[in-house]
Amino acid sequence: MKKPRIETNQVFSDSIQKVMTEFKEGKPIDQDKVKGELINSGLARLLLMQMNRKQEEFVRIKNRFGRTPKRRLFTCGNKGGKTEVGIAEDIAYGMGYRPWLYKKWKTDGDPDYKIAVKIPNQGLIGCETMLESVPGKIEPTLRKLIPSYCTLPDDWKNGSQGVLKSVTLRYNFLGEPCGSVINIRSYNQEARTFEGIDYDWEHWDEPPDVDILQAAERGKITTNAPSWFTMTPISGAYIRNLFSLKAFNNGGTDDEIADIRGSAWDNCQDWCRPCDIYIKENDPNNVEPGKLRPVDKCPGCGKIMGFVSREGLDEYFKTLPPEQRESREEGHWLFLSGMVYKELTVETHMYDDFEIPKNWMKVEVVDPHDARPTRWLFGAVSPEDIIVNGKTANRIYWFDYLLAEGNVDEIARQVKVKRANRNYVEPAFVILDAKFGVKTIKIRLGDTSWEDELYNAGIKNIRLSHSNPGDISLGHKIVKEYLKPHYSVLQGKSFPGMLFARDACRGERGPWEDMTSYQWKPGTEKPEEAYKDMCDCVRYLALEQPTYQEPQKEIDPKVLEFLMEEKRNELKGGNYSPLAWGLRVSA
Repeated sequence: MKKPRIETNQVFSDSIQKVMTEFKEGKPIDQDKVKGELINSGLARLLLMQMNRKQEEFVRIKNRFGRTPKRRLFTCGNKGGKTEVGIAEDIAYGMGYRPWLYKKWKTDGDPDYKIAVKIPNQGLIGCETMLESVPGKIEPTLRKLIPSYCTLPDDWKNGSQGVLKSVTLRYNFLGEPCGSVINIRSYNQEARTFEGIDYDWEHWDEPPDVDILQAAERGKITTNAPSWFTMTPISGAYIRNLFSLKAFNNGGTDDEIADIRGSAWDNCQDWCRPCDIYIKENDPNNVEPGKLRPVDKCPGCGKIMGFVSREGLDEYFKTLPPEQRESREEGHWLFLSGMVYKELTVETHMYDDFEIPKNWMKVEVVDPHDARPTRWLFGAVSPEDIIVNGKTANRIYWFDYLLAEGNVDEIARQVKVKRANRNYVEPAFVILDAKFGVKTIKIRLGDTSWEDELYNAGIKNIRLSHSNPGDISLGHKIVKEYLKPHYSVLQGKSFPGMLFARDACRGERGPWEDMTSYQWKPGTEKPEEAYKDMCDCVRYLALEQPTYQEPQKEIDPKVLEFLMEEKRNELKGGNYSPLAWGLRVSA
């Protein structure tokens, strides 16, 4: 039996009827005008909400299990639509579904329409300040998106400062009983005050202080609640290390964390930056005041356009100092504005792991350390020619790494196991950090070096890294050349000359984390020491600028011993000498 509709549905019907009264029978209906009236009336803003390309990615992203990750980060430039889509999610979680994905009034019309959350529930919106952020941004967006018939006046509760502290969704979008509560707190309140409620979901609009986040997280232990961050990455550097770098879609390994980075230009209505297409009809100078933009999708890529003008964004960015522009425009972390390799992106410079062909040239780089793990980076040089720094080179694929600990013999064993797992015995060469390669090591039997000890442990074909004055800056330059797009005749498209395996190169202090965290010392042309280890390995190989040579066929040692035994038997009693064959054998 169907649930009877309650009186609020009549409010909804009466309101729509009022909008429609001016449209006479037999007269063509101006659909854009009807849509505009419904939006302006506050009845259907949530229903008719359109997401720009990054908002849609934030809402729909799934991990490898097909689930929405428990933590989502939307790190975006200013005016990218992050707060609005964040609050739309708040309302959706309060109702149990996303009204703007309601297709043809059928609940099975969109796979992301329904949300697996109990109803009613308790949710949290955390924002920077109670007296500025709430009345200036949070409350206006809530009132804009919550249909007027879903609440009564006393459902909007103010705190002692006269500022909104909670709103109860008395009814959901269909006018059915709901009862979910959206609580609002600010970061200028004490951390302990965030522990009182076991929230069913949390939304952080801009990053909280770490003690506030930890206090709120304690309340999630019993509910295992999802959370999302909508933020311009000006502050909260700890969030990058704690969450962003671990996100499965950002080079990390945690399937329950996703980081969607957006640019302010993703929300532009009259210029599609990826396609470099200007949409004249959407230019505010050509749109009647109060009218919706005429063109919803880019004629080039078909993506939904945004809601702010190119001219407005340009004028805003003119006011920003250079050190802030990258963060406020492109969504880069402010404290990383001095990144050495700004070119790096997950989409462009990571490849889906595959078994490296046997005929590709294997190379390795080792950066030893006394007080921390030795970095050992495994790469492959493909046969495909590219031009780097004006010279012929070949595309490089980094396919694995080790953070190796122990003595040289133990490290060598780990390396040999890694090689065996990758189906080869010896690389074309191993580049060793020259500083450690010649460094004297005191052992019980006398002095030795890393180079000697590695050789004794069975690591052959060692080359010392370039260490002449100026090699660091030259190395950075050549790495950047590799990171640029290079045309592939085989694939008929351009992509970088150096790539990193999406799975095998991620992880804490792996090559991807180091390369994307490596920065200049402020005010200098020297790099910071932090995150330099794997970057040094990459630089050492770039300075070699290796050219492809087909690997020589490797002979199994057991087969070789068998052949030598045959030769011994053949020459038994003759003048056989192992030195004549260039091989060492037992007598």
